[in-house]
Amino acid sequence: MTHNYQTASAMRRFIALAIDTLLVGGVICLFFFYSMGKTPSKLQASGDEGRPSLMDKYQFFAYFEPMVMDPLRITYLDNFVKKYKMNIAIGLFLIPFLYFLVFEGFLGRSIGKFLTGIEVRRKDGGKISFSSAFIRALVKAVLTVLSTTVIFYTLVLSKAEDMVAVGVLAVVTLIIAALFFFLMNADRKRQAIQDKIANTLVLKKGTTGI
Repeated sequence: MTHNYQTASAMRRFIALAIDTLLVGGVICLFFFYSMGKTPSKLQASGDEGRPSLMDKYQFFAYFEPMVMDPLRITYLDNFVKKYKMNIAIGLFLIPFLYFLVFEGFLGRSIGKFLTGIEVRRKDGGKISFSSAFIRALVKAVLTVLSTTVIFYTLVLSKAEDMVAVGVLAVVTLIIAALFFFLMNADRKRQAIQDKIANTLVLKKGTTGI
């Protein structure tokens, strides 16, 4: 049997991933913001103008700003992990998992894939099964946890502060993205890890596999 499908280019997939990452990342940040809640009034410090700052009022800012900017961020990171284990599990694993499961399981493509004109299909070009979408979503959720862990702990080891820390975050993120791009181009069928495990392909929208 011959296949005349046209696989999505690595660049299209990269752009789709970037869009999905921004969307899911925004949802994760909102989840952390609301689930972590406000700092108890008695623990709120007063700012320079006599009013509590965002860092004083909200636990999200109280943890994440020093975790990025402060060279002693390991203390904040350890406290965050100990105090918010369930929030981390939901934010970094469950939210990405459900996002890709729902969109790719029912529609065959995420919002990023929709905007870039690509979709997930079986290797013969047929519609992706829900079980395959489940496997893809599971692998992506695991990769989200791993990449986030690598980024933050690289930042911890660097002991950078202020804008240097932001630069470290950007560089590590770009390295991970470059690795993804390289692996995509190195594979003849442009199958990412989740595609190989779930036995799927990402094709240009409307392409058949037969």
